[in-house]
Amino acid sequence: MLTQRDEYIAKMKAQLDEWNASISALEEKGQEIKEEARVKYEEHLSALHVKRAEGEKKLAEMQAASENTWEQVKLETDNVWEAFKDSYQAFLAHFK
Repeated sequence: MLTQRDEYIAKMKAQLDEWNASISALEEKGQEIKEEARVKYEEHLSALHVKRAEGEKKLAEMQAASENTWEQVKLETDNVWEAFKDSYQAFLAHFK
């Protein structure tokens, strides 16, 4: 039987996989952008890579967290995920 922790970690893994696929699609789209806009596009894309790496780090921390520290790590992870989601949405809005 899956615990709440296991379910949360599985959900975060699935979300991370989804974001990885979205970032890959954005990288491909970036190849089609005109040169003057490409620099700004790549800067924003680089920032998304940093946020994604933070999410991967937090996921690893969650997996390694003890039962005593899991709730605190979960709260921190939620904040990282929200920051990534906000950055991703801003990126999409800016480059539509």
